Amino acid sequence: MNAPAPTSELDFRALIDRGEGAQAVVFRLGGELHGCDIRLVEEVVTKRPVQPLPDMPSHLLGVLMLRGEMVPVMDVAPALSVALEAGRIPSILVMALGEGRVGVAVDAVHEVLDVPAECVRPAPHTGGDRDAYVVCVARMEDRLVTLIDLAEILGERTTLDSAEQ
Repeated sequence: MNAPAPTSELDFRALIDRGEGAQAVVFRLGGELHGCDIRLVEEVVTKRPVQPLPDMPSHLLGVLMLRGEMVPVMDVAPALSVALEAGRIPSILVMALGEGRVGVAVDAVHEVLDVPAECVRPAPHTGGDRDAYVVCVARMEDRLVTLIDLAEILGERTTLDSAEQ
């Protein structure tokens, strides 16, 4: 598979860096609120089981049958140093990836959020792998949403040399 195609001239990180604000799909993953660029997400699928397949890399949970199409479903939680909630069917963010589509498993999808530039704060550096994927933290009313570069995670996890991440 190829890395996600750019959705516009400015990627998510560039929009935030330029102080333009952005729109994000907010979801819960590993007990934390995260958000990704809304332009990546084609649809959200809930309450549909993912079918595991034999001999798959650890970051692939299986496939989702979606209108006759087999959509591979990825677990990006380890890239963010969290884990999917055990014992429940995940929600799936379906997005274009090269010529096909891929799903990203999350615990729950909450909302689409307008993130004004004045709500954006630099992300604290943890010294871990997740620093490469965290764009910033958005302070929204009474909660913090970690905005991530999901395209970057998917690009790394779908190259042939990262099949065993």
